[in-house]
Amino acid sequence: MFQLSAEKTRLALLEREPVTSGSVNVYEFRFSFSEEWDGLTKTAVFRAGDKSVSLLLDGTGEAGCTLPWEVLMVPGLRLEAGVYGTRGEEVVLPTVWADLGYIRTGAAPGEESRPPTPELWEQELARKGDRLEYDGVDLKLKSGDRILSSVEIAGGGGGPVYRFGHGLKQDGTHISVDSVSDFKGDNTLPMTAAGVQTSVGNIEALLETI
Repeated sequence: MFQLSAEKTRLALLEREPVTSGSVNVYEFRFSFSEEWDGLTKTAVFRAGDKSVSLLLDGTGEAGCTLPWEVLMVPGLRLEAGVYGTRGEEVVLPTVWADLGYIRTGAAPGEESRPPTPELWEQELARKGDRLEYDGVDLKLKSGDRILSSVEIAGGGGGPVYRFGHGLKQDGTHISVDSVSDFKGDNTLPMTAAGVQTSVGNIEALLETI
């Protein structure tokens, strides 16, 4: 509890308690006023550093309020209070500032008490699905039956559709060609150079004899 007495322009601190940064609506203030304040509208002002907050007090002889939390955000600053009286919109009686002491550093949760924000790669990993599925047009990342995301590989939107025919095969992201090493059967697959040389001999040597 804080108790202050306004004797005309002097504001005396009669009772105080330590204040800590981070406190919210826990410090009560009581103000008493001399007869010079009769009939005036009273406003209390609290400040710390460049932060200042005003509170309108009630019209009784002894008025009260709660210290605004906004002035307790930064530890190490001096906390001050003042009061001014108005008649209509005109300030007729301001007090000097009363020193309420330093704002002490309040205990706060340690850094490890809150889970750290995941790194970007951790966020991406957390979103991964069970499997990839490719239907010839879209590559889909799925979790169970739920599609997490998809990307158009071919077709759709006017793009070309790639279809694998006889002799072509896909292994993951690689496309390869099937080949044969001889002329047996009704084979329409391409033959390797080594297969041709084995089957008909050295082509270059044969051509030289022609």
